[in-house]
Amino acid sequence: MPFRYQRPPSVAAAWSRKIGRFALLLAFIAVLFHRGGLLTLPNTVAVILLATFLAAVVLGLAVIGFFMLWHIGAKGGHAAFSGMVMALLVLAPVGVATSRYITLPAIHDVSTDVEQPPEWLEPQEITPSWLPRSDGDAPVAREQQVLSYPKVAGRRYDGAIDRVLLAVRAAAAERKWIPVANIGVEALVDGLEPTSETVSDEQLEQIASGEADPARAPVPLQRPDIESGVIESLPTYAVLQYRTRTLVLGIPQDVLIRLSEEEETTFVDMRAATRDGNHDLGLNADLIRGFLHDLDVRLLGIAGG
Repeated sequence: MPFRYQRPPSVAAAWSRKIGRFALLLAFIAVLFHRGGLLTLPNTVAVILLATFLAAVVLGLAVIGFFMLWHIGAKGGHAAFSGMVMALLVLAPVGVATSRYITLPAIHDVSTDVEQPPEWLEPQEITPSWLPRSDGDAPVAREQQVLSYPKVAGRRYDGAIDRVLLAVRAAAAERKWIPVANIGVEALVDGLEPTSETVSDEQLEQIASGEADPARAPVPLQRPDIESGVIESLPTYAVLQYRTRTLVLGIPQDVLIRLSEEEETTFVDMRAATRDGNHDLGLNADLIRGFLHDLDVRLLGIAGG
């Protein structure tokens, strides 16, 4: 009778697949529960860190499984490969976040005006947790922002504040930002002359709900030089506060937009902040840059420094 070699099973490969499934499911449920509001961000971070530790263990077990397959022909190649893939699905996004955590400044509040940032109209909803939290307005934090995000600056547009305000509100509605509070907005909107270019509140709500295509804001024009009590009484300053969440992880962010009319131009400043921890992983700077880019497009790129 010919001798037939019996391949021993690889225990490490089998466990890599089992633990890998658990780690991937754990991370997925944590993100899903956070998106649904059932899990706070600090608790989500804690669960993801646990899943990351398990994924690192899975990766080590998968390597052992491949080693045993290569040297003694142990069974478990498919199991080791499955475990490795599931571990990488957990470790890859965590690795990206870790690289941003190391390379970007440890700040959670970014403003286009570091000397006189816009003041919050409604205080941020901060819940104490195990994540450390420092003062985002501290001079050290603002210095770190200037060094790391030198291109995060306000925009100057040729046009009256009421026309620029329309573009700001339309861009915020398109991003489905939730309004929180404002100053000077109602007077500016009521003072606008009804034209076909004006975006109404009903249209903005339809844009935010996805029932209508985002309306293009009118090109900012200089206010007509006529004797009108309504136009003369319009304010030259407005502040809008919104809240939003990131697309994938649903991290809460608070946003301020300040408009200041200066002669025949309007200057737009922004401020964005996360609510948990000392590090925003660059999310706030990305939000400001993205919104100002959209605003440039809506205003036909007529912007200055």
